[in-house]
Amino acid sequence: MKPTLNPSRRELLALFALDIEMTRGSGPTVQDAAGREYLDFLSQYGALPFGHNPPEIWSAIQGVAEEQAPLMIQPLRGLAAEALADRLAEVTPGDLSITTFANSGAETVEAAIKLARVRTGRRLILSTENGFHGKTLGALSATGKPLYQDGFAVPHADHLYIPYGDLDALRAVLDRDGDRIAAFLVEPIQGEGGVICPPDGYLDDVVALCREHGVLSVFDEIQTGLGRTGRLFACSDSREVPDMLLLAKALGGGVVPIGACVVRPSAWDDRFGQRHSSTFAGNTLACRVGLATLDRLLQDDGELIDDVAAKGAHFRAGLDQLQAEYPTVIRDVRGEGLMIGLEFQAFEAWSHSAVLGFASLNGGITPLISSYLLNRHAIVTAPVFNSTRVIRLQPALTVSLAQIDRALAALRDLCEVLAASDSYRLVRHLVSGPRMLPDALPEPDPVEFAAMQNAPAARDGSFAFLIHYTEEADIFRSDPSFEQFSDVELANWCDWVKRLGPGFARRIPPVRSKAGALADGWLVSVPMLPGEMRGKGRKAAKRMIGEGVDLAVAEGASRVGLGAFTSIVTRGGEAVTGRGAPITSGNTLTTVSAVKSLENMAMRTGLAIEDAHVAVIGASGAIGRLASLMLARSAGRLTLVGNAANPFTPGLLSRVADEVCAELPAQARRDGASGELRRQIVRATEAFGPERLGSGSGLAERMCDLLQSRGEAPLLDWTTPLEEALETADIVLVATSADTALIDPLALKPGTLVCDVARPPNVAPAARRLDRVMVFDAGLIRPPFDIDLGPFQTLPKNLCWGCLGETLLLALAREIRDFSIGSRLSLADADHIAALAELHGFEPAPAQWYGEAVTLRQITEFTRHVRARRGAGSLLFEDPIERRA
Repeated sequence: MKPTLNPSRRELLALFALDIEMTRGSGPTVQDAAGREYLDFLSQYGALPFGHNPPEIWSAIQGVAEEQAPLMIQPLRGLAAEALADRLAEVTPGDLSITTFANSGAETVEAAIKLARVRTGRRLILSTENGFHGKTLGALSATGKPLYQDGFAVPHADHLYIPYGDLDALRAVLDRDGDRIAAFLVEPIQGEGGVICPPDGYLDDVVALCREHGVLSVFDEIQTGLGRTGRLFACSDSREVPDMLLLAKALGGGVVPIGACVVRPSAWDDRFGQRHSSTFAGNTLACRVGLATLDRLLQDDGELIDDVAAKGAHFRAGLDQLQAEYPTVIRDVRGEGLMIGLEFQAFEAWSHSAVLGFASLNGGITPLISSYLLNRHAIVTAPVFNSTRVIRLQPALTVSLAQIDRALAALRDLCEVLAASDSYRLVRHLVSGPRMLPDALPEPDPVEFAAMQNAPAARDGSFAFLIHYTEEADIFRSDPSFEQFSDVELANWCDWVKRLGPGFARRIPPVRSKAGALADGWLVSVPMLPGEMRGKGRKAAKRMIGEGVDLAVAEGASRVGLGAFTSIVTRGGEAVTGRGAPITSGNTLTTVSAVKSLENMAMRTGLAIEDAHVAVIGASGAIGRLASLMLARSAGRLTLVGNAANPFTPGLLSRVADEVCAELPAQARRDGASGELRRQIVRATEAFGPERLGSGSGLAERMCDLLQSRGEAPLLDWTTPLEEALETADIVLVATSADTALIDPLALKPGTLVCDVARPPNVAPAARRLDRVMVFDAGLIRPPFDIDLGPFQTLPKNLCWGCLGETLLLALAREIRDFSIGSRLSLADADHIAALAELHGFEPAPAQWYGEAVTLRQITEFTRHVRARRGAGSLLFEDPIERRA
């Protein structure tokens, strides 16, 4: 059965293993169904001042039940409400004395806004950036965080925001608009903003400045009030008294909802009192609980509140010590009393853990931390709403020193895990057993893509590049601690991370080309393996890739690049064009670089490509097709090889062969014939003429038949049996979409040169480096600058994949159209990309295989086998290029 209560939240809790069923609660602890006890250091965001089920509060509730007092009798007098209002007048600072009750913090804020407007006759409400005042429409307009406002038609035009704690900013806005501002709404400590404390004296100066301009000062103490900071109110020690003091959360004793807007007589307005009401506000039960809460707080001359100050100092000292010991983990400790925020460092720049970087960039680090503390140490905590790197530590005011020390020990262990980049320990509880996760990825919000149409304008030279795991080894390369995964844990991890969806993986700082152009951008992760992107997973992968593109567009990318299977799944980018930024699959520069590298290596090893037999494996794919057209210009013989398991392969290969036969004569007229294949096709075209050859489909077949009819062996053929092609090939270029190795280098004949463009590689690694067969990765680029991909840097820092290189190149060149889209890449675009690469200083990378550079000695030894295979009389002992030089 699907969840009936907020399924979005339910799925998020399940994802981070925060969906434990708690069945009992007492004081600062809760228990799950298995009887495990947890320390609650969240206290429902401070709404549980005495923890769970405080006996004093239940006693007050039972007293109401025994008395059978009327609970709600509007419009008659509410005696319990009057008593609570009288008590609040006694304990609040200065002459704050007139109370309006509400049912929640947000409703209390709404009442304050209404009162301020009717009292002053002004409309504008001033609040602070990154503040939080609730999620009803009025309170949400005062909440200075677009994250909560987007999509809800707020903020209204009558709201202004200034930086928190900045008196100069307050003075400036009051000088400019003071006669239009009704109230300044401010938190004494920004709770959801990250537990941000203002400068000393800020609250007094706020009240004084507002008074000068006739603006009402409203202190939102919904989180800070009633003992949380080690004082009854955060403003208890202030010289100045605000015009309104807002309370909620703790006022209900952790059992019932209630809020209170307490006002100075000078700020009261009878029009508000006559028109504002709420059905449940001020009910007898809630007000009796509020009275019991104040009694407990103030019992024994406020001893409990004094204890909060002492315990808060003890907690703070322990946290400060942790920060001193682990400065690379903890950035700051903030707060007062038992309202503490623990801010973690930004882990996105770390090069030794992709998980920590990804989580830090995308707001997932604190949910992971909270999940670890909950599942490994039985400590309940949570992130603050407005900051992605701060967790709140707000235990019950009745927490003991021993319980605080237990929390400190748990946090010390967490710091050890993070300092060691031990992602395995951090996430193991998420993957060690079966997880109750959805069977399929959730469908995207249909409004989401529409919102992307209003994304900010793209910045020139900005780019995003989508990456994914190309093989399981990538998981361990990007997070070495994951080597500890069992097979079950690894499978569960792949399933878990896939449900996170796409996200920013690493920031790439500005780079400068040889021509002086600048570009900067992001890596965007699509956390799936190739096997998960095939078959039934293709639809989910395509959707996730589209979401990754939307994410990049929302960040202002002027170019989005695809690589490896993100290109394959989207049909070379066709499925994700038109989403707000030009797309490149990167296949053109990859092919250009691979062909150039292959030609260079052939020349260096004395393998004359103009009379060599070249086989292209995967010739019907985008890269294989373009490589075939390019290699046909210089090859002696060309064999196009396709997937035998695909019934459409023969037809697809025949089309590529037709293109070769149609393209070569036109090119020969421009730049002259070079290889034997090209010369044969030019001669045949001239000899047979258009009347016999025709054009279009079947051209290659007709040409080969005519050549054979006069006893000439065609130098162009196409086949599906891989072994037949490898039997006689001198040069092999492999570029398939298979996610497994297709070629065993040990089975190749000596003197065979192999260029592997596929990701993951299509040539299996050998137990030792072979000298008789030369295999190297191709399609890699050496840009004119170092590029550091952090934990995703599987290549040397001065190299990148061709698809990323094309993304960088097009961003630097300020190209504004889609590139390398679909399977039919053009030779004209290949020549254009080659020219851009030369202009901006992009070159093919030095030859390597599985990360090991090809050495001069290996080239020399391989050259021996080339000469032996081709029957040469002498052997080369040096690099032919260096020998010629």
